[in-house]
This record gives sequence, C-alpha cells and structure tokens, in this order.
Amino acid sequence: RISQADPVLSQSITTTINKDLQIQTQNAISGFIGAAVVMEVDSGRILAMASSPSFDPNLFDPNNANSEVLLDKVLNDKNQTLLNRATQGQYPLGSVFKIITMAAALESNLYTPDSSYYCGHYFEELPGERFEDWTLEKGYPESGELTLVEGLMRSCNPWFYHLGLDLFRKMGATYLSDMARGFGLGSATGIEQVAEDTGLIPDPKTDGDAVQQGIGQGEMLVTPLQVVRFIAAIANGGTLYRPQLIQNMTTSTGTTTFTFVPQVQGSLPVSPSTLEAIREGMGLVVTSRRGTAHDALSGLNIRMYGKTGTATNSTGAPHAWFAGYTDMNKADKPDIAVVVLIENGGEGSEIAAPIF
Repeated sequence: RISQADPVLSQSITTTINKDLQIQTQNAISGFIGAAVVMEVDSGRILAMASSPSFDPNLFDPNNANSEVLLDKVLNDKNQTLLNRATQGQYPLGSVFKIITMAAALESNLYTPDSSYYCGHYFEELPGERFEDWTLEKGYPESGELTLVEGLMRSCNPWFYHLGLDLFRKMGATYLSDMARGFGLGSATGIEQVAEDTGLIPDPKTDGDAVQQGIGQGEMLVTPLQVVRFIAAIANGGTLYRPQLIQNMTTSTGTTTFTFVPQVQGSLPVSPSTLEAIREGMGLVVTSRRGTAHDALSGLNIRMYGKTGTATNSTGAPHAWFAGYTDMNKADKPDIAVVVLIENGGEGSEIAAPIF
C-alpha cells in the first residue's frame, strides 16, 4: 500500500450566486457567444456569472441514454461550449481600457481632468500614419474640442491615441502597462472553484504599439472577471477585492466550517481626485446626450456609471464590451459592478450596453 485516505462526509455548500439574477443573466446573453459577470462592489461576492453558449451537465452522466451522442456534439463544438468565457475567455479590452489610460494620464501630472484636445475624424501624429475615430464610420460630425473627462464620455479615439503616444514618450515604455497591471489586468484574480486564465498586458515597443495601447488594442488580453474586479474598485473607492463564489460550508451535523469574508487584494494605484474624474466621465457616458451609452441606458431610473467598448480583432466583427456599476446606496440591495462581453458582437453601445 503506497498511501491511504479515509472517506469523510461531504459538506453542504451555499454559493454567493443569486439564483434569480443568475437566470436573468444567462437569459440576457442567450443566443450570443460571450459572457457576463455581476459582482458586489463592496465585498467581491459574485452574484451571477454566465457564459454562452452553455451546456447541460446531465450529458456527463453515463446513465443518460442520450449522453454519448449529445456529449460528443458538445465536446466537438467549434464554439467551445465548455469554455467558461467569464474567467477563461481572453480578449482585447477596446475602449473600456480608456479608463486606465485616463488614470495613467492624470497620475503622470502631465494632464488634468480639464486638459483639452481637438477630437477630429483622424489622428495623424505619427508620420505616414492615419488612424480614424469611430465617428467617421458612423457618419457623425467631429466631436471637436473635448476635455479629458469629455474624451472618456465621447470615447474619442484620437484623444486616447495621443495619450498612449505621449505617455510612452515622456513616461517610459512600461508606464501605461504598469498602470494596467495595477488595475489587476494580466494576472489571475484569485477566484477559486473555477479555472481562470491570466490574460496578457505587454509593454509597447514602438510608437505604433503605444498608440494602439492607448485605446485598448494591440496584443493585450483580459478576462471579463478581471474587468469586473477593477470596475468594482472604481465604484467602492479603489479597493480590489478577491472575487469569491462560496458563501458558507456546513457539515452534516450543522457545523459551519467556512463563512464568506471579504478579502482585500490591494488598491488601485490612483489618487481620490483621479478616481473622481474617472467616475465623472463614466457618469457622462450614461447621462450626457453625447455619451456613448446614453441611448441604451438613459431611461432607467438607476444611478449608474459605465464605459462602452468595441474591440477590433482578427476573428471577424469587433467584440462588444460594456462595463459599469450602480450607485444607489440602498439598504436592501447591494451596489453591483457588471461586465458584458459579446464575441464578434459589433458595437459595445449597440449590443453590450442594452444587455447590461
């Protein structure tokens, strides 16, 4: 005998998942390929986490008469049905990353919330290169002169192209990347019970890399879970909580062996004034008529903050992102951070924001 382990009684587990909210979240992304995560902003509790397409776990029961045929179909599905896209899906963040670029700009002391830049249809600060603003394809007029806060509201590409390039040249190649890592990107969140991937935050090597990094493009990869964690931190004043799925565990005799306790992992590397400016911009995304999510969200009687994202990629149409949080301060309901990602869904404002 090499080793021996005596059997022990199993324990009952209560998750942090809110059943009704979980069902609503699954239904909200049904028919899409993507993920959605809902997290309590002041604790790290995961209240809902959905990945689509989903699957029926009963297919793994060998006594299920339909198991062999249907399970084979799931295992060979080109859409990777068994992949938990909330924790293992890795994507460029697109314009949601502009939150981090704005934070880096303000912390560099090169910019203030009132710094302004003319947002035209093109960015032409690199010789021989011409990058477009999203308004050009939509047939909208140029956004014009915008403060940094208004730049976030309008999701102005030229503003953030400029910031990516300027920070690269004046603050160094790792400056913006280090800020992203300080927001928890490029590393595991520490969630347990489910597998997760770390994503990737590379350091730009050229001016062109830096320009793309400023708007959340290039070689960066993030998971929806990483994004919901830093969105929650923006909401709660800067605290990064470890996402958790277990509320409590009890033995067969009723003894509690584990009880949920919020676990602080760190703080966003920004000042309160920077956080306030970011919140102001995220608020205008929803409330201003020029905000990119105004049409989708302005009719709800909920105080919320958010950021749209449309991430171009090599696999087809852009990935659609929306990340945001509520700020209601209600005694009977926690404020929540929500992130929605739809693979190749198109515009974040048109697809992900309505789901949010």
